[in-house]
Amino acid sequence: MLGSGSAGNATLLERGDQRVLIDVGLSYREVARRLDSIAVSPASIGAVVITHAHGDHTRGAALFSRRHGVPVHTTAATRAVWSDATVSSWRDLRCDTPTDICGFHFTPLEVSHDAAAATVAFQIGTPDGAIGFATDVGVVTPLLRARFRDCRVLVMESNHATDLLRVGPYARSTKVRISSARGHLSNESLAVFVREDLGRSVRCLVLAHLSRVNNVPEIAEMTCREALEASGRHDVRVVVSRQDRVAESVDLGSWAAPRRPGASAGRQVALPF
Repeated sequence: MLGSGSAGNATLLERGDQRVLIDVGLSYREVARRLDSIAVSPASIGAVVITHAHGDHTRGAALFSRRHGVPVHTTAATRAVWSDATVSSWRDLRCDTPTDICGFHFTPLEVSHDAAAATVAFQIGTPDGAIGFATDVGVVTPLLRARFRDCRVLVMESNHATDLLRVGPYARSTKVRISSARGHLSNESLAVFVREDLGRSVRCLVLAHLSRVNNVPEIAEMTCREALEASGRHDVRVVVSRQDRVAESVDLGSWAAPRRPGASAGRQVALPF
């Protein structure tokens, strides 16, 4: 992932010469810089896909679209809320309706989050297996549990540690919103999902959208690993996304050792949180 958190989110999917950005919530300049750092030209991106209209997912998207002439794929509801954005072109996404985008098979899934318009997660089909992608979600719904069960990689929110949010500096109203079913998924809620509903085909969990105020990467990773251990799932790799830098890539084709930023890539899905 290029970066993930409340200050901005962007994720690169890559297979051969086909590349898609999911969300461009960092500035255009920062997204371009991080792509360059992993030897990917911004001009090679074929499409932008937007999950919802919050600024930490859209900040640089319109400029990126105009600068490189790439379409922006999003739901009609999100497009209406984001009506002041001028992009190269729009493409509509519909929940539960598959669509091919640059060789990836996207199925949007409506999730519970407090954006003005519906927020979507994705089940993304690739020749090397499916990806489940849900970075802003207050609760793991039965729909997500069902659609993510057969995925090979899951990108899941692990936003806050419950105790850190409780004693943290946010106003009480903000704490209530974050911890609600329309807020953000906690480490503990993700752990429950891992113990009770993680599909047998899942081989990698990418922890996304970690709070810099109410979470610590080591705590998020430990909570997830303890849940995997309790479930006897020693076959699942855990990758923790970061706000300030590109995370290690996930290669669906080979499951080789993590690729260092800047190294050459083959078939891969690089998750830039």
